[in-house]
Amino acid sequence: MFKTGQLLTLSVHSLTDKGDGIASHDGKPVYVAGALPGDEVEAIVTLAKPRYAQAELRRVLAPASGRCADFCPHTACGGCQLRVMDYTAQCALKRGLLLAALEERGLNCPVGDILGMSEPFHYRNKAQFAVQPGPSIGFYAKHSHRLVEIEQCRVQAPVTAEITALVRQWMRDQAVPAFNEAHHSGCVRYVMVRDGVHSGELMVVLVVAEEPAEEALAALVERLIHVPGMASVQLCLNGAAGNRILSEQVRTLWGENTISDTLGELQFDISALSFYQINPRQTETLYREAVRLAALSGTETVFDLYSGIGTISLFLAPHAAHVHGIELVPEAVADAERNAVRNGIANVSFHCGAAELRVAELYRQGVTADVVVVDPPRKGCDEQLLNTLAEMRPARLVYVSCNPKSLARDAAWLNEHGFTLAGATPVDMFPHTMHVETVALFTRAS
Repeated sequence: MFKTGQLLTLSVHSLTDKGDGIASHDGKPVYVAGALPGDEVEAIVTLAKPRYAQAELRRVLAPASGRCADFCPHTACGGCQLRVMDYTAQCALKRGLLLAALEERGLNCPVGDILGMSEPFHYRNKAQFAVQPGPSIGFYAKHSHRLVEIEQCRVQAPVTAEITALVRQWMRDQAVPAFNEAHHSGCVRYVMVRDGVHSGELMVVLVVAEEPAEEALAALVERLIHVPGMASVQLCLNGAAGNRILSEQVRTLWGENTISDTLGELQFDISALSFYQINPRQTETLYREAVRLAALSGTETVFDLYSGIGTISLFLAPHAAHVHGIELVPEAVADAERNAVRNGIANVSFHCGAAELRVAELYRQGVTADVVVVDPPRKGCDEQLLNTLAEMRPARLVYVSCNPKSLARDAAWLNEHGFTLAGATPVDMFPHTMHVETVALFTRAS
């Protein structure tokens, strides 16, 4: 039996999907945050259960070969689970996660080397800082709503530190209160910063539970517009209970309604509510790999499912006869249509609706795809959609996944219904985290 406060010497053999080290003691698992596979550690039990324990790392007795110095002073922040693992080891770990997920489903295919970053810092183009009384601005500690105040984050754009400092001082000077979750009172809940990495344009969205006085908002705008690159300052009113950051009630206080950014040769308008990939440098890598695997000759009809604001659709369009993008969120569809016009691309059509319903509807109307690209959420594809694709029999299916386990599950289903998993390549979109993207190719004999 485990006991709270018990001191254990452990050999860590693997990681959970949240990045905690897993060791065994008397045949039962012990989970240790901050421990890496290959570490010999001393840890103290903080939660004792009959079948497992959670423990706090006290010291590393013998480090794993991939262990490195922590690059972040904000050790309580729950954001970068792998920050004490060197980048080469991170990439090997993530490729291993993909291999393990495929092997668990009995799948065997070529898995390429992971496509990583040459400089895996300052890669995020959107920061969402929580605000609590103080005012304190930062990120939540792991598994909690306890705020860790952040002065500078190594994975965010450096300018976010300047912006949050300006907002913090503005709140003090204007006596604008932070939102109090316990009492559901106060004003400022979040500060969101969007960075057009290639354009240099910035957007700040202040999320509030109640609107500050117009004079106070004018004072905030006056501070922010002097930040180099500032193009848009917006206010989002969100008084609802719960953890949702943004609401539909967004208005522009100053500047443009959107900022722009480029991916490859394409330009995109990004609104406060737009879905846009967090790491634009790796997004180009990801999309180029998807286009390569699609192997388009210019004569194909392509379906791009879960198409968002049309990024993949517009990457594919110059190589295809026609691309049909399907997306559930109406605002994203509107963004996609504007982005097509902005880039002068006419051989795309965007359809609003659930992929499993709209693909079936198009198929009944006689519209079929030679090549399909899917980029579903973490849960993977709906089985109704997979059934329709199996009936449609496209020659190639390119699957862009953010979850190796749901990819492997869907791959096993597709393999049983006429497709062959020809290969997969992992892409590191989120260095220092446990997340890994994958681009997989499925082929089908005609």
